[in-house]
Amino acid sequence: MSRKKRVAEEISLPVNFNIHGYIADTQGCGHIRIIIPYMLLNQYRTEYLSFSAFYNPNFITTPDFYKKQTFVVFQRSVTEVHLDMFKYFSENIKVKTNTPIIYEIDDLLIDIDKTNYAHDYYVKYKDIIPKIMRLADGIVVSTKRLKQVYSKYNSNIQISQNRLPKFLWGEPIPNYTKEIKRDKPRILWAGSANHFTLKKLEEEKGIKGGDFGEKLLDFIRRTSNIYQWVFLGAIPNELEDLKDITIEYHKWRNIFEYPHFIKSLDIDFAVAPLKKGLFNNCKSNIKLLEYVASGYPGIYSNSEPYKDAMVTCDNDDEMIFFIEKMAADLDFRKEVYDHDYNMVREDLFWEENNNLIKFINSHLLLFDRYIKI
Repeated sequence: MSRKKRVAEEISLPVNFNIHGYIADTQGCGHIRIIIPYMLLNQYRTEYLSFSAFYNPNFITTPDFYKKQTFVVFQRSVTEVHLDMFKYFSENIKVKTNTPIIYEIDDLLIDIDKTNYAHDYYVKYKDIIPKIMRLADGIVVSTKRLKQVYSKYNSNIQISQNRLPKFLWGEPIPNYTKEIKRDKPRILWAGSANHFTLKKLEEEKGIKGGDFGEKLLDFIRRTSNIYQWVFLGAIPNELEDLKDITIEYHKWRNIFEYPHFIKSLDIDFAVAPLKKGLFNNCKSNIKLLEYVASGYPGIYSNSEPYKDAMVTCDNDDEMIFFIEKMAADLDFRKEVYDHDYNMVREDLFWEENNNLIKFINSHLLLFDRYIKI
């Protein structure tokens, strides 16, 4: 018997949506996908549509609290305690309030590379995470690839792309407009330490690797007097001895400070290498969005998150080729930046192009409803 095709129903206006989210973090995905869009939704008002969206790290067990909630979102729940929360909600709250529960996730948690410092934490919960997902009424993810992977645990999945808050990032001003060709072009990499093997893992378990290949690491070392390499947030162990000597290094900034700081670095172009594999293919294009919003052209690995960027590389040799080309050619930087900006501009900022309504629709479509844009 063929499955009946689901048909979404347009929601009749006027309506007020009440949303409550439980966040796992305040500096990463929780900030990008819960805190910021909820903050902006609370300011969104039309004659027929308004939102009351709040988030909380602590679980509320009183059923009456949820009676007026349109839905409740749990962001990146993974532990036995989280599973107990889901069970409690299903057995003691949902039966009284009929409030749906949504699982929100931005990463692949069940196939994390051993070089990633988060591996040892999440591998403990590899059997718990699917159980939580199966209890949810639906799942919201950030990418098509994540949807494909998680569909084995829950068939009701929608995609909500990552976007940036324009009130923090401001209007993108491409750096090529300065028409400056420096003696030492400033080349940026920005990210967290989970892109590299921690020194402790290397020393204790002999684990090596990460998103920077050996050829690229050697090239950075050899050119650290030719180019001004700038690392923000972390630096590979292999380059640690050059930190603050020939390589410029900056510690990570608070998530609200980060946009201004990365733009203040006055970079000529940026790089974003990713090792091939399922985990990285499930990532979003958040780094591309950040580089574009900063005004920086980028060079990316040829992986799922960056497949539509102008410059993508299959290996270290190709990345090195494009680094040298971009360092020498201002016109090429302009061409690359303009391409990437035009490619992402519709989904760059939450506040533009009805992206907040698209965000809400990604949740409502789990229940075959939507707001007409």
